[in-house]
Amino acid sequence: MGKKPHQHNQSLDRGLRILDLYTRETHSLSAKEIADRLNVPATTLYPFLYTLVDHRYLEIDEQKRYRLGLKLLERVGEIHQVYDVRSVARRELVTLSRTVKANARLAVLYGNDVLYLEQEEGGPQANLILTEVVGLRVPSYCTALGKVLLANLPDYDLDRALDSMTLTKITDRTITDRGALLAELQAVRARGYALELEELQLGGACVAAPIRNSGSRVIAAISTSVLASRAHGKELARIADVVMATAADISEQLGYRHEMQEGKGR
Repeated sequence: MGKKPHQHNQSLDRGLRILDLYTRETHSLSAKEIADRLNVPATTLYPFLYTLVDHRYLEIDEQKRYRLGLKLLERVGEIHQVYDVRSVARRELVTLSRTVKANARLAVLYGNDVLYLEQEEGGPQANLILTEVVGLRVPSYCTALGKVLLANLPDYDLDRALDSMTLTKITDRTITDRGALLAELQAVRARGYALELEELQLGGACVAAPIRNSGSRVIAAISTSVLASRAHGKELARIADVVMATAADISEQLGYRHEMQEGKGR
């Protein structure tokens, strides 16, 4: 095995190696069994084991044996949701891009950034801003996708996200004041879609709407990117209606029922 780079984190490596010991045949292990398999003293493992238990990646039973914790199941659920929404959204993005004659995109919130998962090209009449985006991460606060995802966070999570952000001016239109951004996010919640007008790139605009799962939680968002000259008046209203309708269709296919959620609020 080659020499590990200096950026390699040995503590994280050991924690991940502990998790990798579990297989379909190996459901639980004692501290000694883990130490033997990793060829390290058991006493050096306890800080790692306690930390993994504390974060619910491991559980410990009455016999002091460690097994995989429910946190991993939560993470698997998140991964499945991402794959589900991608497969469903892919079909709808085609229709959206053809209807609006612009690039259509699917994204999720990844830390404080937007991570693009899918894109459908809108043909020769589509704008050419950020043409290759799948796998790309961009700041959330200056994109329509990011705004709609931030706007639908619980208040505590939104405050924590904003606390950790630096609102850097990217163009003259970028919102860099926290109060102004919060007001914008409140407007997004009220109207059901987000608009970004030359905040990320001059000449470009974007309209985005949220995608909800069967539990009514926003798990992703879709958008269409157009030239800024189109994001006004009746044309903006038409684009927003199409994007919101497409997001609603995807949400319904994922199990979200708007009527049921309205009934809960009565």
